[in-house]
Amino acid sequence: MIVEIETKAQNQYPLLPTGCEVTATSILLNSLIKSHNLNISTYKITNESLADKIIKEQDPDPITNFCGNPYRAFIGSPYSKESFGIFHKPIYNLIKEVIYQDNENQHIEVIDLTQTNINKFKYLIKQNETKDYIESRLNYFENDDNNNNNGEEDFEILKNHMIFNNAPIIIWMTLELKEPKITDEWFDIKNQSQPLYWVSPEHCATLSGFDEIENVVIITDPHTGKIEKYPKNLFLKRWRQLGRQAVSVKLK
Repeated sequence: MIVEIETKAQNQYPLLPTGCEVTATSILLNSLIKSHNLNISTYKITNESLADKIIKEQDPDPITNFCGNPYRAFIGSPYSKESFGIFHKPIYNLIKEVIYQDNENQHIEVIDLTQTNINKFKYLIKQNETKDYIESRLNYFENDDNNNNNGEEDFEILKNHMIFNNAPIIIWMTLELKEPKITDEWFDIKNQSQPLYWVSPEHCATLSGFDEIENVVIITDPHTGKIEKYPKNLFLKRWRQLGRQAVSVKLK
């Protein structure tokens, strides 16, 4: 089976060097104008407008080591190459804010496809994860045998969503599918005893299809500004290592 949902590629550079998440969100939302009758008469959707709108918290303070929390907000600014990023829940909230500011979009439901059934899948993302938990997830899925033994039930959720809802999915992976590792450690500015850990090279893109014949996924990638085909098995490894984060929409 080959599935490819129509998307228009967007490049995050040069304006948004850390703005992969808002660019992936812009790709998703703009694809919905035609496919899901998304009304944007009150708000022009671009990666810049979303970069301005996204909730933000501070970059790491070099003296105190206090920092924003990516489970809650964007760390720093998408316009800064020194900043970091944001995780699935605040992106889910951003999409809701943009879509529902127009009453004509009530037919669209925003869906957080990030898996939370810990009994079904190993090493799901958690709020404020420990360093040991993150490293265990990175190491576990870096092993090809472990990755293969997990099957593809988690990926089937994404495939079925695209097939039945004709909607792309914002997903978290790594830049150029490179191997991830913990590179930074901070403390939450709003809960100063809470350690936070950043995995690099974190990346966000838009999953717009798959090709079972070539065994690839189709990714509209803010980093390249192109619609790319990436090896499915390597993509699954990186997506799982980043916690299986995924956000999309469907018609009510």
